[in-house]
Amino acid sequence: MPGAKPIWFLPPNQIRKRAKEWGPGGVDTRFGAAWAGFAPKLDQWLTVTEGRGPATVQQVYLDTLNGRVPPDQGHILSLVD
Repeated sequence: MPGAKPIWFLPPNQIRKRAKEWGPGGVDTRFGAAWAGFAPKLDQWLTVTEGRGPATVQQVYLDTLNGRVPPDQGHILSLVD
């Protein structure tokens, strides 16, 4: 295709790059600051649903594969009833 040459973006590589640039603790400090601004807003756009048991885990998995889980819904699942 014409245009800029595509490059792979791999988050672990980017984190290593930033760790070298920012020095010891730089990634953690910046991540903590970003998370502190982000976390309080989560309940405004994300609904978390808890589920237990193999049947529930399987159903949520299949629903996710088939596009039936809305993007504003998160699941915390356990195989243990």
